Amino acid sequence: MLAKDYMTKTVVTIHPEDYLVDVRKSMQDLGVRHLPVLDGGKLVGIISLNTIRDAAPSKATDLSIHEIHYLLSKMKIREVMKKDVVTCGPDDHVEDIAKIMQSKRIGAIPVVDKGQLVGILTNDDMFRILMKMLGMDTPGRRITLEMERARGEKLVDIIQAVKGRGKFIKSFLSMESPHPGRQTVILNLDDSDMGEVVEALAGLGFDVQSVDEVE
Repeated sequence: MLAKDYMTKTVVTIHPEDYLVDVRKSMQDLGVRHLPVLDGGKLVGIISLNTIRDAAPSKATDLSIHEIHYLLSKMKIREVMKKDVVTCGPDDHVEDIAKIMQSKRIGAIPVVDKGQLVGILTNDDMFRILMKMLGMDTPGRRITLEMERARGEKLVDIIQAVKGRGKFIKSFLSMESPHPGRQTVILNLDDSDMGEVVEALAGLGFDVQSVDEVE
């Protein structure tokens, strides 16, 4: 899963000399929380709604409301933008990018190729990718089962049991269970009739925890 396949390619950008109040209104109108800052086609910073919010004077200030509005009306993006921008490349793996975003606590990463901005990945994009990975982006059925932590052939048994009943697997997730020594497997299928599949899995000794509808 590469950044170039999931990034937002049509990116709204701003200039360092743009006024903060104008950018804030544009972000609110567009429904975006992050905007890259370009100067001469080069990425020089990034701005977020949180940064704009933090730029406002403290409520404890002695300034009047009119003075605050005046100061904000004169403030430019270059004064508050984050200049040390974390970026990624179009061929970077989405999983690695998500880890960086989580560890650095950032909500967006511009995608840069040969010095040019070609896209952006945001938290919203990451959630959409997660929903797709989990098979939650289209209707179907979710089967959750648990088993002893096993070798790969057990996972093959699950896939064969499902495919043998003519069902299409939208997603297959295997991860360590909260219960020690156990493994959780989540299947998302594109069919509503799961009776035969559940029976087959139970017959193979798998502990079927739940069967849920995905809307």
